[in-house]
Amino acid sequence: MKMSKEKTYTKSQIEKIKNNLHEAPISYDGPERMDPTIQGKIESGEFPGAALPAYPKVPEEGIHNTFEELVASDRFKEVIDNVKRYTGLEQINMQGMMQLQMLLMQSVQEIFRIEAAHKEELEELAVKIVKEEMAIPDDALQFDAQIVGMGEIDMEGMQQGGDEPKEEEMTAEEEAFDEFEDFDIEKQKRRFLNQLIQGASKKGHYLFHMVEEELNHIDPNLINLYGIMMSINDLVYWIMPDQTAMMMAESGESMAGKEEIDPDTDPPTVIAKGITFPVLVHELIKGVMEVFATQGLPDDEKQARKVMDSEDTLVGEVWDLRLGPVIWEKFRNAYPMELMQDDKTEIQNYLFAEFASMEAKDMFRLAKNILAGNDEGKEELERIVKEIIDQISKEDYEETLPTDYDEGGDEGITTIEPEPEEGGDILGTLNIPKEDPSQEMDVDTILDKIGKSGMASLSPDELAFLRRQS
Repeated sequence: MKMSKEKTYTKSQIEKIKNNLHEAPISYDGPERMDPTIQGKIESGEFPGAALPAYPKVPEEGIHNTFEELVASDRFKEVIDNVKRYTGLEQINMQGMMQLQMLLMQSVQEIFRIEAAHKEELEELAVKIVKEEMAIPDDALQFDAQIVGMGEIDMEGMQQGGDEPKEEEMTAEEEAFDEFEDFDIEKQKRRFLNQLIQGASKKGHYLFHMVEEELNHIDPNLINLYGIMMSINDLVYWIMPDQTAMMMAESGESMAGKEEIDPDTDPPTVIAKGITFPVLVHELIKGVMEVFATQGLPDDEKQARKVMDSEDTLVGEVWDLRLGPVIWEKFRNAYPMELMQDDKTEIQNYLFAEFASMEAKDMFRLAKNILAGNDEGKEELERIVKEIIDQISKEDYEETLPTDYDEGGDEGITTIEPEPEEGGDILGTLNIPKEDPSQEMDVDTILDKIGKSGMASLSPDELAFLRRQS
């Protein structure tokens, strides 16, 4: 009988086999662990938002198998670091969970006590910080912000998730509509945009550091209390199973905030409620981001409602809050550096709205490049930003152009028909005063004036002179 030859392995191969056997795709830096059922859903891809077309492939080397596992590992580490930072604890283990629970309850009760006498002031401060941080012009949106008591936030408008309407409850019209062609990809698009919305607003939990002076004036303990409350709250999302979280949500116990948009006002109104100042800031940011994200919904109102009903669920929101912050951070890290300048911050809003309005397949292609961190994604964002800035500059320039200077007639007025711009519409007929021959003008002087004070500072004669030189 032939004896089979025994296979031998190198030391590095043995180590790799050991790692594959004993290391999970979710990696940890310390003894802290997320709930096993949450980890299991991430590794099996059984959660809202798993395997979206926006996710890039992860290199086969190492133990991370999917983009979601990589994101979950990064976010959990970040959450643990925040809890340690604000509580002073060196390790977060099962023995310390009771201590964390007590710290959370104590901080919340103390925050309620302090905020009770300053609700209106804090509501105004929440709107102020959001408008400043997101560069929202005064005439762009209205805000209705309220700090409310525990249990005063209703569940109306929130779907539980996972439930389909019973067949006998569907009308013939609904059955026909149920089959609209792009439903599945529109659902995926909405899910990804929801991740970005929640990721952006979750970061708002810690914007209280931006107004430390105002908060210290109310009470010097607020900053640390907010930090303890929000960091432990973030941890709860990772150590509490979905089933428990859903049961608490259904009973109203865990509803800390809510936002909605009233599109019928002029301008639209962001309505936000939160049980504390940081939660209110979170909901306000979510509301503003939702206004931009509506650009990504189907034009048909019924189709848009069907997509939102399918994806805007409690269980979906929980998972968006878990993974969204890292996904949003990767997304923003690809922004051109010029958008970080104070005078360009508002362009970030135009960029997100433009991204949301893209066709689903194009959006996923761009998102995959952005999240992969490659040059192609950054270059396309730079191109979009340039187009936005050019369009805004064009609109600002048009606003400075005179249209009528002679109420009694057209004497002294010359009409210029501009050439159509490539890819754009003709700007229209411009009524520009004729040049006064006695007036001497210099291009360099006019350009210096524009550089110091902008196009709006030019007189009609200067505008006419400059246009003739171009």
